[in-house]
Amino acid sequence: DDTFFNDFNYGAKKMKIPYRQIASRCFAGRCPNCGEYGMFKNWFRLRRHCPHCNMPIEKDESGFYLGTTSIGYVLAIIFVIVPICILVVMEKLEVWTAISIGLIGSVLLCVALYPLLLSWVILCYFLMQPYELPGNSHTDN
Repeated sequence: DDTFFNDFNYGAKKMKIPYRQIASRCFAGRCPNCGEYGMFKNWFRLRRHCPHCNMPIEKDESGFYLGTTSIGYVLAIIFVIVPICILVVMEKLEVWTAISIGLIGSVLLCVALYPLLLSWVILCYFLMQPYELPGNSHTDN
C-alpha cells in the first residue's frame, strides 16, 4: 500500500500510477508513465519523449547520464577493481596483467549495464517525484 508515501508527500491524494507500478515499469526499461516500451533511442540514449504518451523523458540538465555513469564507476570498482587488487596482493596476477584486465573489465561492465543503470536512475527520480508523471499530476484528476 502506498498510503504512507502519499500522506508523506502530498496529503491523502491517491496516485493513478502507484510506486510499485513506477518501479516495475522502470526495472523493465519501460516508460514510467504509460508502461510501454520505447524509452530508449539506442543503448546509450533516451528519447526526448515517450513515443506512446509523449511524456518528456530526457531532462535538459542530463542528470540521468551523470548519475548512471557514477553508479557504473562504483560498480566497476566493487566488482572489477577490488577483486583484481586482491588477486595482485595474493600474487595470483601480475601488475600489468591486472591493470589491463581492470581497464577492459571496467569499461565492459559499464557498457553492458548502461541501460539498466539508466533505468535505475529514472526509477529513483520518479520515486522521489511521482507527481512529475503526467498520470499523477495535480491537474490530472
